[in-house]
Amino acid sequence: MTEAPRLEVLPLPGGRIERLTIPGGPGARLVVVGGVETGLRLMAGTEQLLMRRWEGRARARPVTVVGRPIPDDPADATALLHPRMSAMGVAIALEGLAGPFAIEAESGGGRISMWLSVERPELVRRLVLAASASETPPDSPMTVRMSEWIALAEQGAWGELFARQAAQLKPGGEESDAPPAPSFAAEASLQPRPSTPERFIAELRGTLDPTSFVTDRLPQIGVPTLVLAGGADQVVPLAASKLVADRIPGARLKIDPACGHTVRVSFRGYDALVEAFLAEDNPQS
Repeated sequence: MTEAPRLEVLPLPGGRIERLTIPGGPGARLVVVGGVETGLRLMAGTEQLLMRRWEGRARARPVTVVGRPIPDDPADATALLHPRMSAMGVAIALEGLAGPFAIEAESGGGRISMWLSVERPELVRRLVLAASASETPPDSPMTVRMSEWIALAEQGAWGELFARQAAQLKPGGEESDAPPAPSFAAEASLQPRPSTPERFIAELRGTLDPTSFVTDRLPQIGVPTLVLAGGADQVVPLAASKLVADRIPGARLKIDPACGHTVRVSFRGYDALVEAFLAEDNPQS
């Protein structure tokens, strides 16, 4: 009998975390860690959307999509959603699954996955980092963007926030009336006011916290790593992705000069590159 996809909610200290498991082919299990928008809402209720998004990867391997920690008390969100703590939440979410795992991470999920790779290296066998930064210096454009998002979110100005993000997630230099970035446009249409805004805000704050910076520990990552970056990314500058690739031993950097921040959907040849990279890993070896 074919295994059915299933959404599970697992306990962790101070809260819980969701994981959606999609059955697939014989390859090593892929773990997906999405961007900061993951914290806008619970995964429960979006299973079909997630399954459609990742069914291509599941042809070759089982896929487990991991959400962000859900605090029992919203006041604890700041501590629980710090990228380093979120990495420990991902580790708990992977308990009971046969590892180590290939990990495909995007944007804010990239920093979480970097922390997971250095603090729980036994869980990671291969790493894909899309539009990810290992630090957010105070003088970086990233800090300006995220500070604006935090201010708008705290004011409850979700319409303005999503409109601004849609513009900023496009490649730099595009006209303002170009189509909005898919991930945040979808969020805006599905749920103008997020169901868990405290998680979104807390992760942004944690990303600005110097204690979340992981650059100095990147040389400890000893697994094959693919870094993909948009040359016109307005949120994570190309230099930040280059820093990640430079610091991880043997990491490969691929750049699409015309791509903005939504690398997973806008990078030319993204799926082919990632599939080829994952296919190098033979779980029988």
